[in-house]
Amino acid sequence: MTDLLNDITVVELASVLAGPLAGSFFAEHGAHVIKVENKGTFGDVTRQWRLPTEESTSSISAYYASANYGKDIVYLDLSDEEDYDKLIEIIGQADVVVSNFQKKTALKLRVDYESIVHHKCDIIFAQLVAYAWDDPRPGYDLVMQAEAGFISMNGSVEGELAKMPVALIDVIAGHQIKESVLLAMCAKMKHGKGAYIEVSLFKSAISGLANQASNYLMCEHVAKPMGTLHPNIAPYGDMVVTKDQKKLILAIGSDKQFEKLGKTLKLASELLHTFRFNKSRVINRVELMFHIRAKIEALPFNILEMSLKNANIPFCLISSMDEVFENPLAKEMVVEETIEHQKTLKVSNSAFTIKMSETSNS
Repeated sequence: MTDLLNDITVVELASVLAGPLAGSFFAEHGAHVIKVENKGTFGDVTRQWRLPTEESTSSISAYYASANYGKDIVYLDLSDEEDYDKLIEIIGQADVVVSNFQKKTALKLRVDYESIVHHKCDIIFAQLVAYAWDDPRPGYDLVMQAEAGFISMNGSVEGELAKMPVALIDVIAGHQIKESVLLAMCAKMKHGKGAYIEVSLFKSAISGLANQASNYLMCEHVAKPMGTLHPNIAPYGDMVVTKDQKKLILAIGSDKQFEKLGKTLKLASELLHTFRFNKSRVINRVELMFHIRAKIEALPFNILEMSLKNANIPFCLISSMDEVFENPLAKEMVVEETIEHQKTLKVSNSAFTIKMSETSNS
């Protein structure tokens, strides 16, 4: 975290995940983030999204804490004229507004861009929409996972479908919001003008298809559920089990890495020749893995781990959530904060560090 944005004020008119994650990012880097919550509905709906084990009388849930770091919370009823005037006063001192109100509601409450820019002409206004501003359909991460193709290719090899266990489309959209706001801030430094930004949840999902989209667009390959496997690389995502029942994933991304793996496992020279190129490994994956598993199943994990590490071969154990946070790097990402008298823990939005140069051109 940094203080690089300590002269920036962000007003967050957003709930659930994408908008609040963007707001948390700005707060982590020093911005003053004012989150406006509806005092008539007990605030952001995620306050109520509790695990069965969470304290039911608390105003904070773990889900809410995950996306609302470092914010000043203001409860307003925007249908009330006095509260609306308070909002306009707050925005008058702000640099950025992040909103996820649907068009109909935004117009009714006068918190759409055209209404706000009338009061603050140089505002940077980031509007999250489900599909497009004029499309009245609501947006949910689960719907986007299904509609943008993620669920159709996520699940077991046997064809049982699954959704991603994290609302990753919301996370991607949160990144799109903060990236576009930062670009608009750079443009404002040059031209002195505000901006209207529209971030589509659906388009954010499409942007995340990456290589799977190009596999279809260029090769007409329609991805199907493959479990942990990769459609273009082998053995990449292939799970193996050691003699002492440790489950790990191989991540062989090049022919050279496969050659090192084969020699480390002492595969027969004819197998190294047959599978020396990635294409042959992808096409004949079942046969390849039969030979690899036969070698690995005969080895205890500590011996295999030492051999793979010595050869610089990419692999990892499959970690559960409690095991993840035993990792020192994961621990470095944990942020503690007290929200409304309750201790909360979350992971940082920022997986980077910035060290400013000690010299300048001036």
